[in-house]
Amino acid sequence: MSRPRVAVLAAVHEHSHADTHSIIGRVREDLGEVSPQAVYDVLRALTDLGLVRRIVPPGSVALRVAGRG
Repeated sequence: MSRPRVAVLAAVHEHSHADTHSIIGRVREDLGEVSPQAVYDVLRALTDLGLVRRIVPPGSVALRVAGRG
Protein backbone atom coordinates (compact mmCIF):
# COMPACT_ATOMS: atom_id res chain seq x y z
CA MET A 1 0.00 0.00 0.00
CA SER A 2 1.32 3.46 -0.89
CA ARG A 3 2.38 6.01 1.74
CA PRO A 4 -0.60 8.28 0.97
CA ARG A 5 -3.03 5.38 1.34
CA VAL A 6 -1.46 4.34 4.63
CA ALA A 7 -1.54 7.94 5.88
CA VAL A 8 -5.20 8.43 4.90
CA LEU A 9 -6.25 5.12 6.44
CA ALA A 10 -4.36 5.96 9.65
CA ALA A 11 -6.01 9.39 9.79
CA VAL A 12 -9.46 7.83 9.46
CA HIS A 13 -8.69 5.26 12.17
CA GLU A 14 -7.25 7.90 14.53
CA HIS A 15 -10.02 10.43 13.96
CA SER A 16 -13.25 8.56 13.40
CA HIS A 17 -16.06 10.63 11.93
CA ALA A 18 -13.62 13.16 10.49
CA ASP A 19 -14.50 15.29 7.49
CA THR A 20 -12.28 15.28 4.41
CA HIS A 21 -10.73 18.66 5.24
CA SER A 22 -9.59 17.31 8.62
CA ILE A 23 -8.21 14.15 7.01
CA ILE A 24 -6.23 16.25 4.51
CA GLY A 25 -4.74 18.18 7.44
CA ARG A 26 -3.69 15.00 9.25
CA VAL A 27 -2.17 13.50 6.10
CA ARG A 28 -0.20 16.71 5.51
CA GLU A 29 1.12 16.51 9.08
CA ASP A 30 2.38 13.00 8.34
CA LEU A 31 3.62 13.36 4.75
CA GLY A 32 4.13 17.06 4.15
CA GLU A 33 2.56 18.46 1.02
CA VAL A 34 -0.17 16.34 -0.52
CA SER A 35 -2.88 17.55 -2.87
CA PRO A 36 -6.51 17.51 -1.76
CA GLN A 37 -7.33 15.58 -4.95
CA ALA A 38 -4.88 12.84 -3.95
CA VAL A 39 -6.64 12.45 -0.60
CA TYR A 40 -10.07 12.39 -2.28
CA ASP A 41 -8.80 9.73 -4.70
CA VAL A 42 -7.43 7.62 -1.84
CA LEU A 43 -10.65 7.99 0.15
CA ARG A 44 -12.66 6.83 -2.86
CA ALA A 45 -10.37 3.82 -3.38
CA LEU A 46 -10.50 2.87 0.31
CA THR A 47 -14.28 3.27 0.29
CA ASP A 48 -14.56 1.05 -2.79
CA LEU A 49 -12.47 -1.58 -0.97
CA GLY A 50 -14.70 -1.38 2.10
CA LEU A 51 -11.90 -0.14 4.36
CA VAL A 52 -13.56 3.25 4.89
CA ARG A 53 -17.23 4.23 4.98
CA ARG A 54 -18.68 7.58 3.92
CA ILE A 55 -21.61 8.81 5.98
CA VAL A 56 -23.58 12.02 5.49
CA PRO A 57 -25.59 13.06 8.54
CA PRO A 58 -28.53 15.35 7.75
CA GLY A 59 -27.35 18.94 7.50
CA SER A 60 -23.67 18.00 7.69
CA VAL A 61 -20.71 17.40 5.42
CA ALA A 62 -19.64 13.86 4.56
CA LEU A 63 -17.72 12.12 7.32
CA ARG A 64 -15.43 9.13 7.08
CA VAL A 65 -15.29 6.17 9.43
CA ALA A 66 -13.13 3.07 9.36
CA GLY A 67 -14.53 -0.25 8.17
CA ARG A 68 -17.95 -1.45 7.26
CA GLY A 69 -21.19 -0.77 9.03
